[in-house]
Amino acid sequence: MIGREDPRLRDRDGLGRKLAEAASASAAVLLAMRAACDVKLKKDGSPVCAADLAADRAAKDALARLLPDFPVISEETVDSVKPDAVFILLDPLDGTREFLAGGDSYCVAIAIVVDGRPIAGAIAAPALGRLWFGGEHAYMQGFTADGSLTGAASRVAVRALPEEGPVVLVSRFHGDGRSDGITATMCRGKGVPMSSAVKFGLIASGEADLHVRCGQTMEWDTAAGDAILSAAGGIILTLDGAVPRYGRTEQQFRNPPFVAASSEGLARRAIAGC
Repeated sequence: MIGREDPRLRDRDGLGRKLAEAASASAAVLLAMRAACDVKLKKDGSPVCAADLAADRAAKDALARLLPDFPVISEETVDSVKPDAVFILLDPLDGTREFLAGGDSYCVAIAIVVDGRPIAGAIAAPALGRLWFGGEHAYMQGFTADGSLTGAASRVAVRALPEEGPVVLVSRFHGDGRSDGITATMCRGKGVPMSSAVKFGLIASGEADLHVRCGQTMEWDTAAGDAILSAAGGIILTLDGAVPRYGRTEQQFRNPPFVAASSEGLARRAIAGC
């Protein structure tokens, strides 16, 4: 197991780049298996298909090579590994419904968690050809269908709030009345539908401002986005105003309701509207 003093934990941007490499390799598998339609339902009622499992294997193979000895807790094998002081959270296909529906905003999300908080993360959206990653800073880069990174990674940061109000991203398949109510009070329009952790990447790169989620999510859905958004100057807060904690086995890795925003002020405004 990895200890808190492991020297590899000191270079958070370096960790983010390694997670980005693993995420892009896994994302290439998703693109290659886009026609997968052998859907089954897991115990919690969520769908899973062959692409989920193949992407899971690809990500774990890459992580074993890039970050050996780091325990990996994956959505697809959650009962096989227990969280320690340092561990990896993996969602090999975040947005399975989006993937199966032929949409583009699905992704691979990977984060490193230390003492309950993510210190580095990567989100690879293969159909969009976009990769967000970060640790100390946040970056965005392109990648191709075979998982190869293209061009140089560029630093990204959240934007100042537009005069006309925030662009709010809403869940395409998992809406809930409470989130919709907060969205309605925060923006003039209905909000922009989007699936998966791609929402966190868009806020981190200054293309949107706010996402509210009061419905059910899991820690592997949000940890990578939390790391990247924090590195870009944004924040995720639970509705009691605290930062989320990760590795909570007593909650079966379920997240509380949360707000993701380009600034703490905007997050607290949204929370006040609950």
